[in-house]
Amino acid sequence: MSAIGVTPAQNLAKRPSRRPAIDVARGLALLAMAAYHGSWDATYFGLAGFDLLGDPLWLAARTAILSSFLLLAGIGLVLASRDGIDAGRFLRRLGRVAAGAAAVSAASYALFPDSPIFFGVLHHIVVASVIGLAFARLPAIVTLAVAAAAVLVGTTQGFPLFDSPWLRWIGLTSVAPDSNDYVPLLPWIGGVLAGIGLGRLWPRLGEGVAVTGRAARLLAFGGRHSLAVYLLHQPLLFGIAWAAAQLMPVETPAVREFQASCVASCEGAGVARATCAANCGCVQSELARNGLWEGFVANRLDERDRRGLQAAVAACSKP
Repeated sequence: MSAIGVTPAQNLAKRPSRRPAIDVARGLALLAMAAYHGSWDATYFGLAGFDLLGDPLWLAARTAILSSFLLLAGIGLVLASRDGIDAGRFLRRLGRVAAGAAAVSAASYALFPDSPIFFGVLHHIVVASVIGLAFARLPAIVTLAVAAAAVLVGTTQGFPLFDSPWLRWIGLTSVAPDSNDYVPLLPWIGGVLAGIGLGRLWPRLGEGVAVTGRAARLLAFGGRHSLAVYLLHQPLLFGIAWAAAQLMPVETPAVREFQASCVASCEGAGVARATCAANCGCVQSELARNGLWEGFVANRLDERDRRGLQAAVAACSKP
């Protein structure tokens, strides 16, 4: 397939060289994301009590990590297209990311059928990369203005029309859908467009910066293979957290508080203490296994989640 903007021969001669500093930045973003996902896994299995959905610091951390990924995706698009887009290379990369997004969705539907990932960060990057091509040659000020508008509209507007399962990927929903990773087009495309704008504004960004030291080289390696690292790190961390939950007793402050309150209430109903302790431990384990523990601790269970809580209590109370 011929290239867009230059001939195949020119593409071979002008294929953009990597900038290790950008790879290091991408590696740092991956490291931060792994730390966040590790915290989510620990909370999911009841090994920790992080309030990832309510604590402003955790919310800010998620925003910063995700924004850095999308910003770097935009910068990378500019670097890849500065001598013209090689359509074949672009489509192959897009296909790999799309395949990764499909794999993430399939796994999430199997593990978390009540909160699957239908439009997460990889899905977003696929769509935003295609849209971003229209901005890769525009003046930086135009792209940055559109980025700001996307963030403003996406964070301030919401309409019931966009609550439809077919339109939720756009954003602008009046009620946030249940998903373990929801990165709609608006406002998050603002991050990709901001990266494109910055890449156009500073075309030599990261150029000539030497990467030395084992840690920096390791980060750069991760950044060069970011898709593989992204797809592999969460199953690995999830498995480690699951194994830890099976091997050690879960005794976080939140678990201890729940156990004490639950046992006291149960004993007040005339049930033996040993039976109460076993039933309450069973309920906590069921909540963690079904992804309800974090919402329960934060007192943010919706109607469907409360039905799940009732089902756990009923299952654990059977003789």
